[in-house]
Amino acid sequence: IWTIYLGLTIAATVALSLGGMSVFESVCHAMSTTATGGFSTRQGSIAAFNSSYIEYVILIFMFLSGINFSLLYLFFLKGKVRKLFQDTELKWYISTVLFFTVLITIGLLTSSSISIEEAFRKASFLVVSLQTTCGFITADYMQWAPPLWMLTTIITYCGACAGSTSGGIKCIRSVIMARIAKN
Repeated sequence: IWTIYLGLTIAATVALSLGGMSVFESVCHAMSTTATGGFSTRQGSIAAFNSSYIEYVILIFMFLSGINFSLLYLFFLKGKVRKLFQDTELKWYISTVLFFTVLITIGLLTSSSISIEEAFRKASFLVVSLQTTCGFITADYMQWAPPLWMLTTIITYCGACAGSTSGGIKCIRSVIMARIAKN
């Protein structure tokens, strides 16, 4: 598991450095992204870099850090791709990220004049940041339409996977509650 953690941190550091961040900022942001801690060297968080590339890199690594590290170990080091697709909690995590990303993207497109790509980028970044409890920001979502605020509140309760670095309620608890309610 430490290998996965270290690998994600090093890969994020390299990717962020390639995007124009200084080595110091790349290391700080990579460590904070993998730990889903949300610490930034800039007061404006990730928005201060004004870079789509950096936003996408951090988005990917926040998302990966929200997955159970045991599953990432099986995938990256053991090559067991099938385990990923069999994991109910991971399916739930991916589903909630996609669901809320689509809802917020549609909300942004109908309430503002930004492009589809920008709406998707801002929505997906916010969803993953809130769901993994990372806390990075790329936009002031309090300036968005009020119905989107409610969605952001709901996202914070969804959580990421157990066995990840994220905090909050884990997806497995939601899966169990859904199964109990179904029964």
